[in-house]
Amino acid sequence: MKEIINELRLQGLTLKQKAIVWYFAISLCLLGSIAEAPYWFLVVLVVNFANAARLVRKVPLPESDNDERI
Repeated sequence: MKEIINELRLQGLTLKQKAIVWYFAISLCLLGSIAEAPYWFLVVLVVNFANAARLVRKVPLPESDNDERI
């Protein structure tokens, strides 16, 4: 549980980068949770998600401890 909390803190990122990561996560959840919506609303959600994906590409990835390949 402590590992999950540590990951959610997004240590090593600035406040702006943390906001971008959360914006991406919320956009992804919204995109997956809309089942029966008008087409114009689906288009707005897809454009919103595309914008979030564009922004999250600018956030640096943390170094992974699990880089050992089998």
